[in-house]
Amino acid sequence: MTSRSLFNIILKILGIFIIKDLLEAIAQIFVVFSLFDKPNAMPEEFWTLLATIAVFLVEVFICYILIFKTEWVIRVLKLERGFDQEIVPLNMHRSTILSISIIVIGGWLLANEIPNFCRQLFVYFQEKRMDNARPHPSIQYIVVSGVKIVIGILLIAEQRLFVNLIELQRKK
Repeated sequence: MTSRSLFNIILKILGIFIIKDLLEAIAQIFVVFSLFDKPNAMPEEFWTLLATIAVFLVEVFICYILIFKTEWVIRVLKLERGFDQEIVPLNMHRSTILSISIIVIGGWLLANEIPNFCRQLFVYFQEKRMDNARPHPSIQYIVVSGVKIVIGILLIAEQRLFVNLIELQRKK
């Protein structure tokens, strides 16, 4: 494997990692939309929504560049310079490395989010049980945490689909 192909794989893995953040940002956008039910706090929610969408668009752009324009990134950042040997001894196919990285990212997301989901459920039911608590406790954080769990499961279960999509773009 050449140093160029190694950097190509590393940049694609970073792009996949950003996809995880992108999917989390989509869930956050829905949470911000749910805040629009308060009539007197409209400007704050608008600016929050605008900032969330701006971050989302920047992440989409960075993700696209890292996954589909890696050759350009390698050329612009001159990542190949400074390597004594052209061939890097790594005997794994690029799709295997991408599969492993997608599974690790999905597993990491699940490991972080399952305890958070349980904690959010516990807090929700505690608030619901209390007499002087809000009449309708918020389920926004439970939904966001649940979406993250589903994303982690999908990353693990459908990792081949993601790898094929990335490899298809490379073959064009």
